[in-house]
Order: sequence, then structure tokens, then C-alpha cells
Amino acid sequence: MRVLSLVTQKGGTGKSALTVSLAVAAETAGERVCILDLDPQGTAASWYETRSAETPAVLDHNQAGTVPETLGRLRAAGFTLVVIDTPGIDSHATRGAMREATLALVPVRPSEADVKATMPTVRALEAMGRPYALVINQAPTNKQARLTTAVTMRLSTSGEVVPVPIAARIDHQYAYALGQGVHEFAPDGKAAAEIGELWAWANKRMGADDGTAEKKRRA
Repeated sequence: MRVLSLVTQKGGTGKSALTVSLAVAAETAGERVCILDLDPQGTAASWYETRSAETPAVLDHNQAGTVPETLGRLRAAGFTLVVIDTPGIDSHATRGAMREATLALVPVRPSEADVKATMPTVRALEAMGRPYALVINQAPTNKQARLTTAVTMRLSTSGEVVPVPIAARIDHQYAYALGQGVHEFAPDGKAAAEIGELWAWANKRMGADDGTAEKKRRA
């Protein structure tokens, strides 16, 4: 079982919207997915309450024990992927999601203030020796916008940057309101295409679920 953690010790970066749409994209690709919502605000859990489909499964922070314990239960239940949404603060839950991640994605909006606010998360992941990548989220809709390019270059000096910026598109808001992922709301839309590219990149980066990542994490 692989674990994809969305982490940053800053609120308002769009972690929850990425979490639910990545989970739906992964499920569409054949994964058996559970979303673990560790944020007391419960944004992903609230999304599930309005959702008509029963999958992907969602556990909120009240249903989860410690992160390792919860992941053990999900592994035994046959899930192949857990996507963890975390609070936008430095918390025990956030640190647990970092330690258990096969890959941590760190969303950052394209502004210098957000770049600076992301650095404590990057330093924490590096201190833990956890694989991570920065993903530019809520970017201007033109992928070639100079701001996005400048922030990408700035971030690349701090760590690996996902080569797929996620633009600030209205499809994300509509999909969330309807309890859907963007693949379900507008499967041929640009937002769905970007999330699909992000999932494909993360899936490849995490590698096959052959137990190797698990062994390395436990070492």
C-alpha cells in the first residue's frame, strides 16, 4: 500500500481540493483508495458527505487513531493507496503523515510569501529523509505565465518541483460543491487534464507497490 501525503504547514494552499481530485483520479486508474482527513476542519470529510458515490472511502480525524495504526488497518483491509489531507499547521498529525509518506506533495501558491512559508515544511521533510515534491497550485490559468515560471525557478533551488502546475480553475470549486473530483465533474476539462497529469507523475514517482517503499520507510 502506498501513501500520498499532502502537507504544508500553511493554510489556504488548496490541499483538500487536490486530495479529493487526486483520490478520484487514482480510483479511476484502478487503485482502491481511502482518503485520510487529519484536518480538524474536515474539508475532505465534508466533501464526502455531499458525495453520491460510496468510494473513495474517507476517514476523518475522529475516526483515525495514530497514523501508523490507521494505515495498518487500511493495509489489512486491502486498500492500495491512502491519500492524506493534513492541517495547515505544524502538528503531530502533520508530522505523522510526513513520516509515513511514500511521497509527500507540498502545495504552494505562486507568490513569494507562500514560497517562504513553505520552507519549514521542506526542512522538516528533509530532516526526516522523506521523498517529497513541491507542486504549484492555484496558478494563473496560463501555464506560461511569467509569475508561475519565476516561482518554479525559485522553488527548484529548494527541492524537486512537479512539472505540472495546477491552475486556479472554477471546475475545482464546482466539483467540490457537488462531492465530485474534477474527473467526474468535467472529464474533458483542463482541470481534469492537469490533475490527471499530476496523478500520473506522482504514481510514477512512488513506484510500484512491491513493498520496497515500505521497507525503506521502516528502516
